[in-house]
Amino acid sequence: MIINPHRKDDPLIFRPVFKLSMAAVSVVLIIFVLLWIPGLLSSVLISIILVFILAPAVDFFERHGIVRINAILIVLSLIVGVIIILSLLMSHAVVGEYQDLASRMDSYSEMFNLEINRYTAEFERRFGLEDLETGQKLINLGREKGKEALLSTGASFGTLMTWLAVVPLLLFFFLLDGHRIKKALIGFLPNRYFEMSLNIHQKITLIVGGFIRAKLIESLVVGICAWVGFIIVGFIFTPMNYAFFLAIVVGLFNIIPYLGPLIGAIPVIFVAIVQYILMPQFPEFSGNALVVSSWTPVLAIGGALIFSQVVDNIYLIPVLLGRSVNVHPLIVLLSVIIGAKMLGITGMLISIPMASILQTMVHEVSVGLKKLRH
Repeated sequence: MIINPHRKDDPLIFRPVFKLSMAAVSVVLIIFVLLWIPGLLSSVLISIILVFILAPAVDFFERHGIVRINAILIVLSLIVGVIIILSLLMSHAVVGEYQDLASRMDSYSEMFNLEINRYTAEFERRFGLEDLETGQKLINLGREKGKEALLSTGASFGTLMTWLAVVPLLLFFFLLDGHRIKKALIGFLPNRYFEMSLNIHQKITLIVGGFIRAKLIESLVVGICAWVGFIIVGFIFTPMNYAFFLAIVVGLFNIIPYLGPLIGAIPVIFVAIVQYILMPQFPEFSGNALVVSSWTPVLAIGGALIFSQVVDNIYLIPVLLGRSVNVHPLIVLLSVIIGAKMLGITGMLISIPMASILQTMVHEVSVGLKKLRH
């Protein structure tokens, strides 16, 4: 005997419409809480991304006879160990270079002010625009925005503390009880969508997980290529200031397709122009300036950036991302804008993985619904 799941005498709580309504209300409440508590939304998003990265390693240990909770502890311990080792090896250089660059931003801006003032004064004199003070307005705007971009990461001290407290806990429970969460979410759906929901979960886990891991490897290689290029330029000319920190910036922003390489190149070119062009003209700002101002090292730095992108586009993207989800350029642009607006630079970096998750989900839902109609 076949029981009709849509009988009118079924209790309200067992009807699909009620389940979907409660699910929608729950989602709205969760989003409200995430937006209300500072740092909580970014903590959840970062935890979800880390689950995609680490879940295969946990599953590997579990397949080899290790209890899942122990497999999770092993993976997290390895991650913590790697972070500690990297922190001991690199934190002093990275933090030191960042702090030194931030402390010198005023003097760097002053050099730019003097140089731009010279050009704009000549331009205004020729065209009779002295009263508009266009150059000074552009200088002030550029200085404020440049310093704000350097010092702002979208993460306040409170947000960082929230990450440290919440992300490890969320990551642990997501890895441990992910299958229970999946069953609970699927339980809200009508039975006819059961198979489709499983397919969506499997596709997201496979495609998006591979995409995120591939983007991290891609960005690491691009950052290394840029750093090697900076070192080579330093051997030929004068060692580039903040080369290690800037290479990390190039690698991190390379996570963002299309816009990332351009954003990452801006501070590199800025530092190169200051070091090789402006400092020789203003020796009062640095006792170690070059004797002669030259554009050649700046062009060489630009060549190093271009080389890293050539390696990325010709080799890394086809090999690492060939089978992964291809996020539409429009979705990339919107994701970056929304991420920057909500979470600053942190939001820009995590926006693309989240966009890939949403795009895969929407695509698989549309495909699943089409199959159900036929």
